[in-house]
Amino acid sequence: MALSLLVNAVLLAIPLGGSVGTLVGIDAHLAATGQKPLFHSDGGDSSSGGGSGSSGDSTGGGNGGNGSTASNGVSNTQYCESSWGISPPSSGELFTLNPNQWGVTTSTVGGLCMNVTTFQNETYATKTTAPDWSVTWQYDPGPETQPVHAYPNIMIDDVLPLELENIDEIEFALHWTYGVGTTVAATTDETTLNAESLQCNVAIDMFFDSDKTTAQNSTTADFEVMVWFARFGDSSDPIGYSEGVVTNHTVNGTMFELYSGTNSNSQNVLTWIAANTTEEFSGDIYPLITDLYTLSASSSSYPSKADYLGIFQFGTEAFSADTNVTFGVTSLSVDIKKS
Repeated sequence: MALSLLVNAVLLAIPLGGSVGTLVGIDAHLAATGQKPLFHSDGGDSSSGGGSGSSGDSTGGGNGGNGSTASNGVSNTQYCESSWGISPPSSGELFTLNPNQWGVTTSTVGGLCMNVTTFQNETYATKTTAPDWSVTWQYDPGPETQPVHAYPNIMIDDVLPLELENIDEIEFALHWTYGVGTTVAATTDETTLNAESLQCNVAIDMFFDSDKTTAQNSTTADFEVMVWFARFGDSSDPIGYSEGVVTNHTVNGTMFELYSGTNSNSQNVLTWIAANTTEEFSGDIYPLITDLYTLSASSSSYPSKADYLGIFQFGTEAFSADTNVTFGVTSLSVDIKKS
């Protein structure tokens, strides 16, 4: 689903697309046409908005920041660009974040802002802990042929590519929430989100190929493997959904069901979807990859242990919503253990 990303693993640190404009401009357009502003006040303090330009920030985003505040060694910076590589300095694992509004066009109504919280001492809870981040967004429905507007995400920077047979474990732990409004919700209220016609997923996105270099290109790699922890709305059906479940696997109490299909780039897309919305997760997801080896024996549509993992990202594919929604990632750790 995220196959059409405009940014690959090599170029993520470079802003590839022009800004779609700050959300202040979008709000002005909506107000002028009698529509509800994108980031209207919900009666409380809002951490999102157009913000002011920033010449630099502690995340390494440079001029991409639309506003930054700092207090007691903690910086909070907002990015509303269509695409911008945000690489927070860290004494441990390195990550790159990106608003990644790759599906936005001149006719799109709405927009997105990413907020990143970083520690100026470059030290996090563990060596594999990522910075906290969130995105607030609202889009109108896109065309049926391309319903996804953005895949705001965080990507592992300094470990990949790795040959799959040289990986022992992929320990993945997270806590996320989705909520209506412009602030991070404490819990996810699915009834409220469904009432606002939220269409999105929450997903890991990985790319594989037998060639080490090609595995790092999201549009040319042979295989895309996704792990979804939630999906909202009928528009977010995975590729191959109509063909039914291929197999299932339970990881630390969470059951995932596998769907398989081919996208418009002729890439093989394998999607593991949690049977129930899973806000908190901790476990080794590597078996969701090794399970595919048994399927590859009878079909070339699945990767083998000789392939390379070139890209590992986590984020949300934003389709559409009737009002502002905020996706918050308050805890995330990724530890790819090599053999």
